Amino acid sequence: MHEQPVLYHLLQVETEAAALVEDAEAEADRRLAEGEKQNRKRFDERYGRELASIDEEYSKKRAALEAVYQQELDGYRESLDTMVVHKERFSALVASLLLLDNL
Repeated sequence: MHEQPVLYHLLQVETEAAALVEDAEAEADRRLAEGEKQNRKRFDERYGRELASIDEEYSKKRAALEAVYQQELDGYRESLDTMVVHKERFSALVASLLLLDNL
């Protein structure tokens, strides 16, 4: 009869141990989730800063390229405006070429 109290005691210790393990697992899961949350927050903050920096650099380079493009386009338009057009000579050349094609 002496064995029953010992068995009950052992079962009670095992139950308490299982509860401790379960609590420890829950605490570990909670800590992992909190760590992941903090890491995600730090990542998002750094990613946002890096992205903003890259966007700013891109915008500056794009603006510089657009200015160069506009300058070149304005120069080309100006050269077209100052170009001398010889309509009579062009018409004569076209007419002579068309006449040669008809031979």
